Amino acid sequence: MILIDVRTKREFENDHIKGAIHHDIMDIMSGIYPPIDKDEEVSLYCESGNRSMMAKNMMENAGFKKVTDLGSIDNLK
Repeated sequence: MILIDVRTKREFENDHIKGAIHHDIMDIMSGIYPPIDKDEEVSLYCESGNRSMMAKNMMENAGFKKVTDLGSIDNLK
């Protein structure tokens, strides 16, 4: 499972879940997706859950098959 933080670079640098990689929601909105296989199991999170929900929908529409929205980073600590 790949854990992806979709917040801004600054937010990620200030605090993130250990083992997470960073991929800004703005990149996803521009059609730039994480460089991973579309069959990989992916879990997304952000500050409140809004951006991760949007990223999940966009990634699924782009063909990613196993995407989970974990919601807020606060729920993961």
